[in-house]
Amino acid sequence: MKTDLTINSWRENAFFICLLIFVVFLPFSEALVSIAAGILLFQALALSSWKHPSVPHGSVHDLLLILSVFLVYLIGMVFTKDISFAFYELKKVIFWLVIPVAFFISPHLDRKRFTAVTAVFCLSVFLASLVATGRMLFSEQMAMNGFRSIFPVSHIRFSFQLILAMILTAWLSRSSFFASARTRKWLVALLLWFLVFLFLLKSITGIIAFLGTVYLMLIIVAFRRKRWQVRFAWLLLMVLLAVVPLLYVGKVWHDFYSIQEPDPDTIERFTPSGNPYSHNFSSREKENGHWVNLYICEKELRQEWNEISSIKYDEPDGSGYTCSGTLIRYLTGKGLRKDSTGVSLLTPEDVSAIEKGIANHIFAGHPFSLYPRIYETIWEYDRYSYSGNPNDQSFSQRIEFVKASLLLIRENPLFGIGTGNWKLAYAETYKKMNSQLRAENMGPSHNQFLNYLVKFGIAGFLFIVTVLLIPVFRGGHRRNLLFILFLIFIGFANFGDANLETHMGLSFFCFFYSLFLWHSPEEVKETRF
Repeated sequence: MKTDLTINSWRENAFFICLLIFVVFLPFSEALVSIAAGILLFQALALSSWKHPSVPHGSVHDLLLILSVFLVYLIGMVFTKDISFAFYELKKVIFWLVIPVAFFISPHLDRKRFTAVTAVFCLSVFLASLVATGRMLFSEQMAMNGFRSIFPVSHIRFSFQLILAMILTAWLSRSSFFASARTRKWLVALLLWFLVFLFLLKSITGIIAFLGTVYLMLIIVAFRRKRWQVRFAWLLLMVLLAVVPLLYVGKVWHDFYSIQEPDPDTIERFTPSGNPYSHNFSSREKENGHWVNLYICEKELRQEWNEISSIKYDEPDGSGYTCSGTLIRYLTGKGLRKDSTGVSLLTPEDVSAIEKGIANHIFAGHPFSLYPRIYETIWEYDRYSYSGNPNDQSFSQRIEFVKASLLLIRENPLFGIGTGNWKLAYAETYKKMNSQLRAENMGPSHNQFLNYLVKFGIAGFLFIVTVLLIPVFRGGHRRNLLFILFLIFIGFANFGDANLETHMGLSFFCFFYSLFLWHSPEEVKETRF
């Protein structure tokens, strides 16, 4: 009897320690997350954790449903034309097997340990955000370019960790384990930091997932209120939440497209120095409401620029593009003409930015503003709309990916193209579309729902969604606020990326899905909006 108690204690402690290791590694290292997942399963098998009295013997149906997602990939191999790539895909989604099994056969967490795992996760995300902030502040000394390059894991996947950390921090602030007023103030401050950092990160996918989740939660809260005054206040908050971001995007859109058509008959033909301007009236390229290919005098640009910069006019800049093109776009964005006068008005900071390959002044010196990220998206859309060339532009390439995906779904609606075939299938589809995408930029849709529809058809897509939702409702999680909000924001996030087919995205999802499904304390299951 004493031996059984000792073994069960080992099982509980080993599982708990492995969970803590996993959440500590999650914001920091892709490789360490893989190792932690392996250790998580190994400890459960090595200690025969399924013999612990808290493991739900005989109710394996939910586990089998979750594991059947991996089975869909196996069945999809029936259609495989590239067996090596099919096995590569299977390796990418192995977390569907490893993590749920480890959680299911391990001892049930008590309320205290469940809270500890969530608190350590929030602390780990906080430390990762501090490290990222420090690296950003010293980015020049560390030769880093941009806020998104400072993370050891994908900035998009880290934005999801931030969202969950916000949800968990809000819950922890109401937990009896953090009852003191001082502690709760610190938790509120931490919540605000996570919110600010999410917007500093400038992950459009993460921000949309967050706003969509908040908006949907407000709808539920509003319609659960009985007093019409309270309901009206919530609905007003919902309207503001929708309108304010739209107005902000509208301002960026207006700034970009607020431009006058040039008049070829009245436009100035010569620079103040008497040299002729070059005007390309057919070009639609623009920056900050100014035409790029008007008022260009390359003779003066080359001479003036070569006098003030160590990177010559015809040499590549820090981004690998010809410095002349970056200079012309930069001058245009500032509303300056592309001549000696325009170059003379550049500050040393402007010159440094151009040498680094920054083509617009709004991207220089504004590392924490969301405006440049929205501007970049609009610029990409505009360039794609008039040129049809999506290459090297994230948003434009995604439009092309979606077009190809919809075409593939139309051609293979019921069962899809199968596992391991997407490279071949998309290459053929882009050829049919006469796409300008270069071969190295051709890819699948950055949308998890479309990816499932392409690979497994309507039948496979509906099956996967069903087997993931059935355990939630059958396990009594209808009021589990943490679990519901987690699923909602992952749902929104999957419109912007194929998160369940990436290493960090799937490991993150499987871990917290399994944690909430099988280890949520009763008080969490009854958390109300």
